[in-house]
Amino acid sequence: MKKKNDVLQAAMGVLFLGYLAVLAYLLFFSSTYGRTMEAGYRYNLTPMLEIMRGIQNIERVGYRYVMVNIGGNIVAFMPFGFFVSALSERKQNLFTILLKTFLFSFTIEVTQYFTQTGAFDVDDLMLNTFGGALGFVCYWMIAGRRKSRR
Repeated sequence: MKKKNDVLQAAMGVLFLGYLAVLAYLLFFSSTYGRTMEAGYRYNLTPMLEIMRGIQNIERVGYRYVMVNIGGNIVAFMPFGFFVSALSERKQNLFTILLKTFLFSFTIEVTQYFTQTGAFDVDDLMLNTFGGALGFVCYWMIAGRRKSRR
């Protein structure tokens, strides 16, 4: 049983590294999401500004843009909350996952700002952190099921 858990942990570690590589590509290099060097630094420090701007202008910018902006930020960070919970030797709680996801997202936002590969957006911080929390909830549900089967 110990060997099976070790193999599972190793597989989860490899999947987590793969996830981080894909995330780095999408957040810093993918031209599909406008990740090219731009002139000037861009930022939004007003909570809900970009989210509301997208919703209010949905006819002009399109549903896909709004869904990718809101849903994409949430879904992109769900694996982070899941993997951090699954790979931790200590039992994680929601507050810890919120803090870790926020700090990880903050690091990404600051890096995007200074490398001019995106904007520092407080809305992204909120959505990403929420996504990490959902990932934790998914892990918690799966881990709870596994325990109840034993």
